[in-house]
Amino acid sequence: MDTRRTFSFPSYYDPRYINFSDLYTINDDRVQCQWQVPWHEHRNWEIFGYIVEGRCRHIDSLGNAHDHPQGTVQRMSAGQGISHTEGNPDSTPNRYLQIWIKTDAQLENQPPEYGYITLTPEDKLNQFVDVTQHLPIKQRARFLAGIFTKALTYPIDPSRSYYVYVVAGQGVLNGVHAVVEGDGLGLVNEQELRVESAQDLELIVIDLR
Repeated sequence: MDTRRTFSFPSYYDPRYINFSDLYTINDDRVQCQWQVPWHEHRNWEIFGYIVEGRCRHIDSLGNAHDHPQGTVQRMSAGQGISHTEGNPDSTPNRYLQIWIKTDAQLENQPPEYGYITLTPEDKLNQFVDVTQHLPIKQRARFLAGIFTKALTYPIDPSRSYYVYVVAGQGVLNGVHAVVEGDGLGLVNEQELRVESAQDLELIVIDLR
């Protein structure tokens, strides 16, 4: 598995990038053919899997077993504990993002939950889909996803923090940031997210405290 990490993670440490509010992990994973991450456990994390290319095989201790296609977003609310494995059932590499958000301290140690939703490119075209409306989490946070081919101004709350990750394409954000695949941008004390220009620009946005 070839992983590009935004924040510090086991086997990678950068003291400048430990977390952003309650967001602790964005791992951009490329998994080779017919390979699975070893079985492991999570506790008190809200974990999203965002499948960008190919299929992702998910198996967990709650009895779920799925081969999810491109466009699927998974959510594990790990709570008091969930074990699972993720990987690639196919003969070509896949790509998916892992996004970990810390569970609200007052909502820790609850029974684990798993869910998913599959979105088409048309669902996300030139607008943000609020994934957390379909897959709620135990934190005051939202997960937004969109694909842009034209300019957009999206109002945001200046009292909150927003992390933008570029999944694919390229464009200009908020007038000064030319971005390409793999770039990230933290917004603090801002009133809007502006897509100034876009060439098949796929973004995820995490709305945080």
